[in-house]
Amino acid sequence: MPCESAFRSYSYSYKNEADAATRAACDMRTILRRFNLEKELTVETRKWIKQHDKEDEERIKRENEAGIREKTRLRALDKLTLEERRVLGL
Repeated sequence: MPCESAFRSYSYSYKNEADAATRAACDMRTILRRFNLEKELTVETRKWIKQHDKEDEERIKRENEAGIREKTRLRALDKLTLEERRVLGL
């Protein structure tokens, strides 16, 4: 499931914007980690990343317990052709 803002008291439209910003920040975090550049970020941003990682870990645990991640994985695999599955070794 995609990342979303941890704050729940927003109006619906504001929450959508906050979720989009959170997903963008999470994507950037992933890229920065890939190139080992997190140390270039401000202390405030590194704190946000640490908190977001904790929230992601908790969300993933809940999704695993509910079977959501497996259902999502299977739906994604169903979209692959036999050739794509072969190339991926699935």
